[in-house]
Amino acid sequence: MKNNAKNGIIALAAIAAGLCNALIGAGGGIILSFCLNRFHSNVFDDKRDIYVNSQASMIPGCALSCILYSMKGMLAVRGFSLLAIPAVIGGIAGSLILPKIKIKWLKTAFALLVIWSGYRMLTA
Repeated sequence: MKNNAKNGIIALAAIAAGLCNALIGAGGGIILSFCLNRFHSNVFDDKRDIYVNSQASMIPGCALSCILYSMKGMLAVRGFSLLAIPAVIGGIAGSLILPKIKIKWLKTAFALLVIWSGYRMLTA
């Protein structure tokens, strides 16, 4: 597949990722990780960089949707305050641990999380 086609698919995936995150608060990084792994894995020397880039690219969209939801009065400050600090702590811990995890285990953990979360979403 030519680079222009790959870039087009990734751009569409990024739109879908932003939409998914804005609607259900999750899943955008999964979409981007899959697409980067499928269409641009040769760009990354270390496959862990796919996950890092997927996550980093979600930051602007998540921030903007949070601002827009907040402007509409849809952001519960209590819920946000309960989650924000522990999420930052988890993010710091993950960034320290990621370089030490073999890519095989990371892929397995990622796949299991996707399967488990899909099951929970359907049964909850």
